[in-house]
Amino acid sequence: MIVLGIADSHESHACVLRDGVLLAAVAEERLSRLKADMGYPRLAIDRALAIAGVAPSEIDLVAFAGRDGNAFMRLYKRSALFSVGDWVAQNREYFRPRMFEGKALTPLDDFRQRRHLRPDVEDDPYYPFVPLAEKADPKDWPALFRRVRTEAAVRQLGIPAERVRFYRHEDCHQIYGVHSAPWRPERALIVTAEGGGDDSSATLSLLENGTPREIWKSNQASLGRLYRNVTLILGMKPSQHEYKVMGLAPHGSDYVGRRSLELFRRVDKVEGHALVRQPDLPDLYFSLRDALEGERFDGIAWGLQTYVEETLCAWIDNACAEFGVGDVLFSGGVAQNIKACKAILDGTRAERLWSGPVAGDGSLGIGAAWLAHVEATGTPPAGLSSVYLGSAHDAAAVRQAAEKEGVAALGTVVERPTPEQAAAWLAAGKVVARFSGRMEFGQRALGNRSILADPRGIATVERINAKIKHRDFWMPFTPSMLDADCPRYLVNPKGIDSPFMTMAFDTTAAAHADLPAALHPADKTARPQMLKRDANPGYYDLIAAFKAKTGVGAVLNTSFNLHGEAIVDSPTDAIDTFRRSELDVLLFDDLAVVRDAP
Repeated sequence: MIVLGIADSHESHACVLRDGVLLAAVAEERLSRLKADMGYPRLAIDRALAIAGVAPSEIDLVAFAGRDGNAFMRLYKRSALFSVGDWVAQNREYFRPRMFEGKALTPLDDFRQRRHLRPDVEDDPYYPFVPLAEKADPKDWPALFRRVRTEAAVRQLGIPAERVRFYRHEDCHQIYGVHSAPWRPERALIVTAEGGGDDSSATLSLLENGTPREIWKSNQASLGRLYRNVTLILGMKPSQHEYKVMGLAPHGSDYVGRRSLELFRRVDKVEGHALVRQPDLPDLYFSLRDALEGERFDGIAWGLQTYVEETLCAWIDNACAEFGVGDVLFSGGVAQNIKACKAILDGTRAERLWSGPVAGDGSLGIGAAWLAHVEATGTPPAGLSSVYLGSAHDAAAVRQAAEKEGVAALGTVVERPTPEQAAAWLAAGKVVARFSGRMEFGQRALGNRSILADPRGIATVERINAKIKHRDFWMPFTPSMLDADCPRYLVNPKGIDSPFMTMAFDTTAAAHADLPAALHPADKTARPQMLKRDANPGYYDLIAAFKAKTGVGAVLNTSFNLHGEAIVDSPTDAIDTFRRSELDVLLFDDLAVVRDAP
């Protein structure tokens, strides 16, 4: 049984499942080079099939995530192409007239206002939906869009339309929460929270005997939408920069954020196992923008994060108590808030919490493929043991790219670099970009498409921010650490395993001494990659060599990309990024380029 999973909302991607085993998963942005690309993932489909060694004719089922998605947002690629100004303009020109002025605007009107963002929009595989929508009643649009999505897959793959299936957005999140977890609880609470799905923005389900049963849902729950709108109010890009607001929050305090917190408490309240939208604020942009005028930016971020944490904790704690469960599986965009996950672990009855790698829409295709597999076979999928599911490039391909791109002119070429050499470069203060093996799936670079540095010196942060990543000054970096050193560096009383950088932890005095550049500068928390050798032997050996040289069992790890760009996919991408930055070393498996000192 071969299933092709497709997700076409923001962070669009494709994956291939054979007999329940995930063989490949690739985000469209890595290939199109458009950060947060959305819409039909033509390139990712071809790449995932090639990685898996599957011909289109061999596909038994195509599983699309989401039944009722907004076609127009996919066409003008809101998450990818909107500037902050475009988000503001959409609120002013579409949402405000519709919500407050009684104008009968539809998403088609919104598309007509935004289509200029894509001069090539008529070439999009989904563009045939537009003339159909212009002649149809809006209530018929979801079915028409499913037809257009089916036709796009049929054209590309040459398979019968009968093989195409669609699965509810929320169900994809729920099953991903279950089967991405490294443990299989007999009973668990499955939680989703996000900006919106097919019919809800938050759900609760009970997992019993391997089967989820939804017990509550609401399309009025506001946590995801609130975070998106406050991100915009703070002058950052929604659907991309929420993590910046989360990173900013610990720099605030009750002193500067109390008024913001009290305002946010007027949004949703917890009643039993439900989130209930309160009537005080008529909308989540204009009302909040006006009410927050004059508040400090760090106080707003602190108030928002505090409110989200206390709301999630009360909601989940109530549900754990009511249904008698201690295992919590968390999915949807809000589940990517690592500080909130930490708060749930620290402050609720949850004994174990799992938020999988790329728990938001960036994993929906995997959820859809798993649902199709279960539906067709009646057996559970194999789960998610690795995120190294993308492209690999052998030594010949690397050398071909290196010759074509003229890397010899960029620095000294070192043949067959060893882990000890790489560790020595790091210990000497060099910033090393590592390109090795199969590309990671998801937003977290986990060693194979990573920028690495010595975590001991805080000056490292300033240099990477200013010269390479061009990140905001308040944003933290993260550590990859050897599993044996996790107890030395992390406060982890519940013994939570976090191999994919999805959880935050308090840290020890040893971490404060050894890893200052890889901790949050305000609260000293860490979002670690807990690394076992069998997960990535080459990367593990590099860190082990660094420990042998320095006594520190971790390195600073950040994604191999420049700010605003997708993580590199190919050797050519890696060399181009090296050329356009002030990275010191470009490290492939069989060669390295060391930038010559000026």
